[in-house]
Amino acid sequence: MFDSDLYREVRKPLLDAQTLPSHCYTSDEFFRREKQRIFSDTWHFVGREDELPESGCVLVVETMVGSALVCRDENGGIRGFINACRHRGTKLKEQSGRCRQLVCPYHAWSYGLDGRLRTAPGMGEVNNFDPKDFPLQSLKLESVGGFIFISFDANAAALGRWLGDFPDVMQSHHLSDLRCVKRFSFSINANWKFLIENSLEAYHTGTVHQSTLGAQDSESVDTQGQWDALYVLSDETKSIATLPGQTQGLPFIQGLNEKAKRGTWFTAIYPCTQIVFSQDCVWWLDFKPVNVSQTTLTIGACFPSSTVAMTDFDRQVQPYYDRWTRATAEDNAIAEAQQRGHQLALETAGRYAATEHCVHQLNNWVLDQVLDH
Repeated sequence: MFDSDLYREVRKPLLDAQTLPSHCYTSDEFFRREKQRIFSDTWHFVGREDELPESGCVLVVETMVGSALVCRDENGGIRGFINACRHRGTKLKEQSGRCRQLVCPYHAWSYGLDGRLRTAPGMGEVNNFDPKDFPLQSLKLESVGGFIFISFDANAAALGRWLGDFPDVMQSHHLSDLRCVKRFSFSINANWKFLIENSLEAYHTGTVHQSTLGAQDSESVDTQGQWDALYVLSDETKSIATLPGQTQGLPFIQGLNEKAKRGTWFTAIYPCTQIVFSQDCVWWLDFKPVNVSQTTLTIGACFPSSTVAMTDFDRQVQPYYDRWTRATAEDNAIAEAQQRGHQLALETAGRYAATEHCVHQLNNWVLDQVLDH
């Protein structure tokens, strides 16, 4: 399964290449290799800094590797920890929220939001027990433009190196000024690759989204780093963040460069995070694999702080929410149809369309990680 000769047709140039074989989407063995070689040492997107506005705010983040906590501590810093008590490993928190300290539900060991062990009931008689030796296990945490990422690998390459020129390309959207105002969550019975592949091509929009988004024109983007992008052309007077025919009342982001004014970037930060940069807003899609045929998707809706402060923002934002829920449901359904179709392994792989360059690049990136070279 991991012999590179099996994938020679995928490795060919786009217009000569075949798609990934079915087992890449259905095999538990292939999925375990992805967990080992992709997700264990990569960067995982967790949310926005503005979602942790004050001390005591905590995000609970579930990943394929394990559960994590991202906390705003007493001094205003943001920290990441493994979501487990240092006593006997009980999960500390199940849901995001606010708290003054992290208390284990099993034996009431408590921790500050900086990870330090504060109290350990019943441990006074234990020989050579020093609370300083048992802080929460820290995770590597970095952010760019207010987007927070964690890694379970202490030796992971710096986030800036992973992202390459991503921050420079998106600079005119003023990322640090964005505010995440809403999250949407979905559980999809499909392999994670089907979902991120779908998000990287506009080939499907005229059919899957025939009654909502309609057909879209796109072009490729040259990138440096562990990310890719599709640029979708749109009217300079209306973004694609609302459906055709819907009213768009929210202003464009101030200071956009000329290309940003004319279209939308659908980016993919490998392995499975998408951030979409439109003229009036930014939204992110976090695809978290659960098993080989199930994925959890979270979408976050972000707008400039000045837009969020508008007196009628709650009313004017509704068409955007409608667009995201309707179009996402259509994408999820087609991914589940793909999963069902691949359950009986196809004897011959398919071919890529000329507009599926990003899908081809993503597939080859996955092979770069999982194959024995």
